Amino acid sequence: MNLLLVNDDGIYSPSLYALAGAFSRNHAVTVVAPDGNRSAIGHGITLQAPLFVHPADYPKGVGAWSISGTPADCVRLGLLNLAPGSVDLVISGPNRGENTASDLLYSGTVAAALEAAMMGVKSIALSAPAGADEQRLVENFICLFGLLDLEKDFDQVLNINIPDLPLTEIKGLRWAALGDSRWQGPYEQREKVNGQPVYYPPSRPPMHTPGGADDWNSLKDGYITLTPLGYHLEQPIEGRRALPWQ
Repeated sequence: MNLLLVNDDGIYSPSLYALAGAFSRNHAVTVVAPDGNRSAIGHGITLQAPLFVHPADYPKGVGAWSISGTPADCVRLGLLNLAPGSVDLVISGPNRGENTASDLLYSGTVAAALEAAMMGVKSIALSAPAGADEQRLVENFICLFGLLDLEKDFDQVLNINIPDLPLTEIKGLRWAALGDSRWQGPYEQREKVNGQPVYYPPSRPPMHTPGGADDWNSLKDGYITLTPLGYHLEQPIEGRRALPWQ
């Protein structure tokens, strides 16, 4: 297969480098990633500035570039300009930090995968808890990848979260709906700079509803979670009330 690898942690992510090397043994691999960390940037694209592209030093046979833009920019440049020929699958990640529940709305990793789907290419968004062993994560994903049927298992995007466990301790694979999460508390004013207040994001972790088989709880229970996603945002309109006009 012809694979495009992107991420939001940046071109120098060790897990991205390791994943590219592992896949390049049996597939054609192109890597396009931001020149620095773009975590939690969401689905932004660059419209008012040029994108700077530089070759990156990756394993032999892997074409790799760092760009000055966003994860979604990486997908667009990769698919339209940099990959040699048509791409069969886009893999976004591995992300340092899980992407479950409502965090998907902020994730540059997931946004890149959705951008690929919008452009007609299936994609996988891959994440693991912060601090996960990166080499083990790549090895576990390579094992999982061999079990997937890319034609039948999902239509647009497959969001995957892998627990930070040895392969023998992972309980299994679980198709999981998105959980619910809310970031807690107001922004925190800790100091002033030149007389102006400075605010920091809340330090408390997001609030989750414990129990159940959603993606967040399943990941905590030791399962690899698989959540199919799509880029259409609309809700059903059948049965909605008629609204008066004037």
